[in-house]
Formats: sequence, structure tokens, C-alpha cells
Amino acid sequence: MTRLDRLLVYAETHRLVVCGISAAMVAAIAFLDFRFFNVTIGYLYVLPILLCAAALNTVLIVALAMGCAVLQQIFDPAGFSTGRMLVVMLGFAMTGFFAAEVNQRRRLLADHLLERREADARVRVLIETSPLAILTLDQAGRIVVANESARELLGFDCEPRGELVQPYLPILERLLHRDRASGNIRTNVECSGRRVNGEVFLAHVWLSTYRTSTGPALAAVIWDASENLRDREDAGLNSMMATSRVLIGAISHEIRNLAGAAAAAYASLKPPAENGDAHQALGALVRGLEKIASSGLHISSDREAGTTDLGTVMDESRIVIEPLLKEAGISVVWDIPATLPLVQGDHHSLLQVFVNLARNSVRALENWSDAREVRVTTCMESDVILVRFRDSGPGVGHPEELFKAFQPGAHSFGLGLYISRAILRAHGGELRYEPAPHGACFTVELWPVENRVEA
Repeated sequence: MTRLDRLLVYAETHRLVVCGISAAMVAAIAFLDFRFFNVTIGYLYVLPILLCAAALNTVLIVALAMGCAVLQQIFDPAGFSTGRMLVVMLGFAMTGFFAAEVNQRRRLLADHLLERREADARVRVLIETSPLAILTLDQAGRIVVANESARELLGFDCEPRGELVQPYLPILERLLHRDRASGNIRTNVECSGRRVNGEVFLAHVWLSTYRTSTGPALAAVIWDASENLRDREDAGLNSMMATSRVLIGAISHEIRNLAGAAAAAYASLKPPAENGDAHQALGALVRGLEKIASSGLHISSDREAGTTDLGTVMDESRIVIEPLLKEAGISVVWDIPATLPLVQGDHHSLLQVFVNLARNSVRALENWSDAREVRVTTCMESDVILVRFRDSGPGVGHPEELFKAFQPGAHSFGLGLYISRAILRAHGGELRYEPAPHGACFTVELWPVENRVEA
């Protein structure tokens, strides 16, 4: 703060003292002007006006200027002149207004700087306490700011200011210097990073570039997604294994039916002597089919009963399905209660079933010229949770063929509905087609946990 600033602040906070000093200065100047009548010192009245202008309002400044102008003219060696008095009064008043305006601007600037300091302090606290790593880089790709989370993420023991980011997150340097003429970049990327000790991790980075007086700079928010990647891959593997067991069980069930029919036919045959080897081979084939079917059914039964939150599954389904339908130009209506119970089933498997039903609706409506809508509803009927996917398309021509695998002309070998129903049946649920006057409706039946049944 300069001396002028300190003087103006003092004038604002000690108005009576400043006004008293100004009045004494006016009296002293008037006495000297009277005492040395032949010497013009009236211009000194500017000093008390400048001193107390910060403490006075507009009316008081004008009154003080008028008083000083009158005194100046009274003791003017050239004699009193109304015209000169008005000019002098205007000059004194303008001086006072100038000083008051300077003080007003100083006060506004001080308030602005205080707000900036407080805002900067809040931003620094936010950055430093953020659980996400935050970095800023200068035009050379060197670290300018790194919060505590960034230091922990990259493995720095001390402040990394001035360190090149290239050994740790090389993609940041490439984006910082890429195509500078195209303007600022705002994007998110997934890349690999490297810590100080050489450990590699998966990084999700949200970044933006900006211009400074010295060149381009970059700010980045970084999240270590390594644990999320491991969880995602584990969940994907578990879901794949669960679906595979369901599929093996469903196919084994079909094989067992075929093996049973073949065994019955084989038992009724009497092997002619000349075809004894062929008869034995047929028997071996039947026994092999029975063994395969039994093994597959054993594998499919080797699972734990699952429990999942249907509300969470429906929320995730909405996140996945809604953009898919809107991108295809299909409106979607969700009639889902605010609370849904826990149900029997596997979380990821149920999500796969719902997404598959939504994709079937998209295929049914893609060439439909009338209203294109999918309605998803959930309700409780007879102690069972029903989730219905109803579309406004052309409907199903042969519903009896819907859940058969490997249908001619079906999308993806016709396994979607077949596997979906097998998944639900593996957890005691069911998938069925409900005839409707218009469109198609597929209903998923799920058992609440309190009504648990054995699959």
C-alpha cells in the first residue's frame, strides 16, 4: 500500500480528525493571505480540499470549494471579482471531485483485489484438497502446479515444480504442442502413465489448453483408473463365465433331449449280426451324448444364487439404452417406480438381457414408418416383479419360433432371446412374449429375494 493509499484510508476512517485538520489549514492559509496581502497564496487552498475530499460528499466538497474561493478573492491583491471567484470555485471543486474519484477507484480496486485474493485462496484450497490429481504445465511441458494428489499419483517425494511431464504422462506434452493454430483443446483421454519408480498405471485425463503471455499452457485433471480396470475386467470375466454356464446348460438340456430320444430308439433296435460293429458304434455315440449332456448340466448347476438391486440395474440400463434408442430416432418412456426390491439374479446378466431386448426393439423399428416408441415398465404381479419392454413396431409374425436357437434369417444366429431366457431361467426367472394388438411386448419375470425360489 502506497503513502497515498494510507492517507486516503485514514481520511475515510477518521473523518472528523481530517475535517478538523483541513479547517485549521484553511484558517492558517487565510491568516497568511491576510498578513501578506501583497503576495498571492490563494492556490494553497487546494491542499485542504485534497486532504478532506475523501471524507466529504459532493455537496460538502462544493461548499468547501465555495468558501475557499471566497476567501481567496477577499484577500486577492487584484480585488474581489465575482467572475474570478466562480472560476476559482470551479477549479477547487473539480480538484475535490478528482480526489474523491481517485479514492473511489482506489476503494473499488482494493475490494477487487481482496476478492481476487480470497478467490485464489479458495481455488488453492480446492486444488490442494482435491482427491483427483491436478497438474498445470507451461509452454515447455514443465510442471507449474501439482497438488498433493498429483504428487502421490506420480510418486514425487517433494514439489515437482519445473519437472518435465514427458517421462510420466507423455500424451500431455504431445497435446500441448499439437497443432497450435487450431485453437485451444478441451477433451478427455485414456492413456498409460508412469510413476517415478517406473510403475505403470492407467490414467483417465480431462485436459484443456489455454494461452498465456509466454505461450500455450495446459491444465489436466487425472484419475488413476487401474483399480477400476481390474474390477471391470473381473466383472466382465465373471459375467462371461456365468453366461457361458447358462448357455452350456441350455445346450446340454437340448443335447440330453436328443440323447434320450436316440437312446430310446437304440434300445428298440436288435443288432443284426452283419451290422454288429455299426450297432455298437451307435450305442457309443448315444452314451457319449448322454455323458456330454450330464457334464454340461453339472457345470451349469455349479453356481451361487445371486442377489441384485433391480433399481440399480434399471438405472444402468437407462444410461446404456436411452442413447441407443434416441440415436435411432426412437422415443423411449420409462415407467419405473422410485424404489424397487432386491431380486434373484446376476447384476451384469440382467443388464445384458435388458440391453438385448432394447436392441431387438431397435431392429424391429428401424424400417417402421409409423410412431416409433419403446415403453419400459416395472410392476409387481402375483409376488413376481415384471419388467416389460413394449415397442410400437409391426409385432412378431411367428411368436412360437421366438426362443429357438439358430433360426434361419435371425440376427446373430438367433441366440439373443434364447440366451436371455436361459439366463433368467437359471435364476428362477422367465422371459416370455405377450401378444398385443399393436407392436411387440417381452416380459421379464424376476423373483424378489423375500420370495426366493430355487432355479
